[in-house]
Amino acid sequence: MITLLAYGMIVAFLVLLTLRKLTVFTALILVPIVFGIAACLITGKDPVLIFDWVKKGLFFSQNAVTHKVRMGVMSGLALILFAILYFGIMLKAGLFDPLCIFFIRLAKGDPLKVCLATIMVASMVTLDGDTTTTIVVCTAAFLTLFKRMEMKLSYLAVLITLPVGIFNQLPWGGPLVANATALGVDMSTLFRLILPGMLVAWAYVIGVAYWLGLKERRRLNYDPAHSANVTPEHIEEMIASVKNFEPDFKRPRYFFFNLALTALVVGGLVVDLGHGGVLFMIGSAIALTVNYDTDVQMELVRNCASDVLVPSLATFAAAAFTGILGNSGMSTAVANSILSVLPQSLGVHMAPIYALLAAPAICFLPQDAFYFGIAAIVAPVGNQLGISTEQIA
Repeated sequence: MITLLAYGMIVAFLVLLTLRKLTVFTALILVPIVFGIAACLITGKDPVLIFDWVKKGLFFSQNAVTHKVRMGVMSGLALILFAILYFGIMLKAGLFDPLCIFFIRLAKGDPLKVCLATIMVASMVTLDGDTTTTIVVCTAAFLTLFKRMEMKLSYLAVLITLPVGIFNQLPWGGPLVANATALGVDMSTLFRLILPGMLVAWAYVIGVAYWLGLKERRRLNYDPAHSANVTPEHIEEMIASVKNFEPDFKRPRYFFFNLALTALVVGGLVVDLGHGGVLFMIGSAIALTVNYDTDVQMELVRNCASDVLVPSLATFAAAAFTGILGNSGMSTAVANSILSVLPQSLGVHMAPIYALLAAPAICFLPQDAFYFGIAAIVAPVGNQLGISTEQIA
């Protein structure tokens, strides 16, 4: 009965999110609580246990047999909160402005260089994990140029979007947060594992930009004289759109300090010098103190609050889902039911089969529905077949 209840919870969660009857925040809390109470009543347990299960999902739980400790969402939450705050500070202070301006000046009137400049600027701006900011800045910088050169606007949309999909996999990006939280994997560990793949994907994206640029060169019959259509005044207009993005917070005189600080913080994360949340917390405090006066510091923090709040709330809510699913016995019941019908010959091929099925699934399902509704169930099955949770993630 507990197995049917578990499947019912997963289906209800997927349906309610897909049909947008509940938000991610409410679905992650209300759906598991309703089914968790039902599980308690069926198994004869005290429904008050739900509060303890959610607490374990928040902080940590310990296996009674192996004594292995499984961390809750608080560890990842600290990383999300301070990483988004840190890169919000750096974006507003203008850390990425010189590089963006360099690529804009380099592009001039060559369609190939314009496409490459667009992809590089989008890659820089999207490092803070905020897709909206990336679209606003890149559109303001390149839309007029694309129109003036009669380049395809659909290519501009593609070039802005492509890096977002890659750099959303940073530890403070939505997909990695949901993935690590649902599977109980340390975000810093997961980031180090996927970093080589991210770099390969980024190289591919640059290749796509190069290809689109060559297509535009041919379509527009580009020659060096064609660049006369883009005057120095037009270039300065594009640069101004970057410089004038929240100008009150710009701190160009601290560029080299901010660059060195970012290199230290991100480098410390990659080499596992310390917990990511601690590194970005210290980095945020230093960045605020050096760049801004006390009054401006609080204004900036309030300015970044909306970017921090939404992913933080979703991560808090995930404690209810992961805590109840894991501690009620529903996760184990589903894993055992899948193993009982899974042919032994397919067991060794579980990883590639899951990868092939996950790729289209994540495209058609809401992000959190996939990670919490499917990946969280597949992981225990993979564990019993000798596949680690990190490999599943």
